[in-house]
Amino acid sequence: MNTRFLETLVVLARVRSFRETAQVLNATQAAISQRIASLEDELGTELVDRSSRRLVLTQAGEKVARHAQRILQLERELVHSTRPDAPPAGRVRIGTIESVVHTWLSPLIRLLAERHPQVNPDITVDTARNLQDQFRQRKLDLMIQNDPYAEAVGTLDYSVTPLCEFPLRWVGRPDLVPASGIVTIEDLERVPVLTFSKTSSPQAHVRALFIDRDVEPRVCSFPSVESIIQLVRDGYGIAAIPPVFVHDQLQRRELFQCDGPRLPPMAITAISERGACSAVRETQAVVCEVVTRYCERVGPEWARPLTSVP
Repeated sequence: MNTRFLETLVVLARVRSFRETAQVLNATQAAISQRIASLEDELGTELVDRSSRRLVLTQAGEKVARHAQRILQLERELVHSTRPDAPPAGRVRIGTIESVVHTWLSPLIRLLAERHPQVNPDITVDTARNLQDQFRQRKLDLMIQNDPYAEAVGTLDYSVTPLCEFPLRWVGRPDLVPASGIVTIEDLERVPVLTFSKTSSPQAHVRALFIDRDVEPRVCSFPSVESIIQLVRDGYGIAAIPPVFVHDQLQRRELFQCDGPRLPPMAITAISERGACSAVRETQAVVCEVVTRYCERVGPEWARPLTSVP
């Protein structure tokens, strides 16, 4: 049985689209359709319900996809068993939110190059929602982001590593924040509130503060951390962000952080497929080490570790 056909079915079961499957596997849609048809002929059963308007696997198709995933995992383990001492090598597609870029991405790249020089990191920076879509479509090997990933709940198919959490605080220019150092809901209703993209957890938490209020808040959402920092420095509004992003401006007293309505911290996790190749596993291990070092260096006021490295 051709394992390439099995891999095609596994990807198709995940992304539910012949077009997306073709993109993930760098093939044409015709080639993907032919692989599935060949697999159906070999197994003597239909794997895709072609009577449905949207792509749905048959009951047999779902069962075969689960078996196929295990077969592919065994194949990877077999290959690794013949070369147990081979150093990790190859491209690792890492998807990360911009918050990581502004904190510990550079130390990660440096330590990875030092520790595993044959590993080639391929970095994608995007919102958590977009990263999850790409990870779901197997366009990423390792995802570092801050939103829950539903597919990883109640399953052993993924390796999920809690990394760190960034406290969210209210930050603004001295002329916008109260002299008391405490910002109230009423204060926030009078100015634009700057936070992360519309699909992010922090944005949802900010909006939840204004439920049942008479005044519609001006919550401005930005996918770019740099944009938020620039706007808060220009005095456009008060930001709900991790203070570590503006550490230098806070030290120079160009900006102030305030107490106020509490917001949950941003919890950062690293997620990969269980049974990923050694290059991905070792990269994830280096990520944990770098994050632990970073949190120790900046201190718990700025970032708190969620995992420890022995």
